[in-house]
Amino acid sequence: MTEAPTNPVTWRDAWLLPLISFATVLVMLIGAEVAAQIFWPEQKDNSCAVHDDTLLGFHNRPHCVSRMKAAEGPWYTNIYNECGYRSMASCAPVPPGVRRIALIGASISGGHLVEYEHTIATSLGQSLTAMCPVPVQIQNLAASGYTGRKNILRMAEALRLHPQAVIFVQTPVDIESQLDDTLPPITDAILAAPPRVAVRPRKIGKVGLMQQASGIVRESSAVVVAQHFIFSDPSVYIPLFMANGDKAAFLKPPFTPLWQARLARFEELIAALADQAHRANVPFVLVFVPHQAEIAMETGATRPPGVDPLAFPKALEAIAIRHGAVFVDASEILRRQPDPASLYYRVDGHPSGKGQPMIGRSLAEHIASLRPGPFSDCRGPATSGPPPKAS
Repeated sequence: MTEAPTNPVTWRDAWLLPLISFATVLVMLIGAEVAAQIFWPEQKDNSCAVHDDTLLGFHNRPHCVSRMKAAEGPWYTNIYNECGYRSMASCAPVPPGVRRIALIGASISGGHLVEYEHTIATSLGQSLTAMCPVPVQIQNLAASGYTGRKNILRMAEALRLHPQAVIFVQTPVDIESQLDDTLPPITDAILAAPPRVAVRPRKIGKVGLMQQASGIVRESSAVVVAQHFIFSDPSVYIPLFMANGDKAAFLKPPFTPLWQARLARFEELIAALADQAHRANVPFVLVFVPHQAEIAMETGATRPPGVDPLAFPKALEAIAIRHGAVFVDASEILRRQPDPASLYYRVDGHPSGKGQPMIGRSLAEHIASLRPGPFSDCRGPATSGPPPKAS
């Protein structure tokens, strides 16, 4: 009985078959990337932002309009008034019979990646106008990148608008950046005559192959789409976030030396901001917006050992109280929602057009409840405002 002839793998097969497999995978990846960019487009660069030689580093052009979009959210429009603030109201002296609030801070204060009508600022203004006997106008001086001591400069500018209150919105990510603040101490002399600084072109050093690959993966639209759906499951997202080491260490008291240093630097900032506000006899409000992992663990998701999501806001509240500032924890309103994780962009991490209005309305109720306070004659619950679009 003769055996069936065998077909030994030839040299041609040895390289052709892997090549076909590689080409197939490559086509699938390219197809996924193209599809993701078509159905999940993204535009995060703000064409209204102009770099300058001030200590702030940039400003938004007055009377400028730009279009932006998070991959996970809708297209939206930024409209800046004559002072370059993201506010529909003029920054001219406030008309008689109108009250004004100034908002300072970074991306969340500025309503980053959220349509104007659903930002914290707009929701706050609409709610207080409905609750108070006179209209309440919001001047939003915040913008992505205005972190650390840049806010001391912004506070001085805000106080020149003669507001009835100044609100400073912060997140764990904002406070994490405290140790990256390279500005010199901001003194009264600097506030009176801020120095100009040389605008230097950004230096781009050599980037290794692994860094290049990592950058390509992070910028991939297909990866963003995949992460969006993966992160929707708290049992998957929370362990992934907690694996970030230092970035997640604010959830695990006692705080590490790095986070203790960040909190110490943050207290210096709050002391300086509060001092400016007190000298102008204007209430100063510190608002804490939790990280999405933090709020998920506050509302029932399994907590890893040693995690306390309430420890960080308690530390911030103690700082605010020591310096005579009002503290508002947005966790209180967010944790009462059926699905708090849906109020954030899951990959980007910012509160979405669903989450920001809730924070604004809750903030309005806190401000109206202050006794005594410039809004103590305001009554009733905050209004719901326009329904948010799907984000």
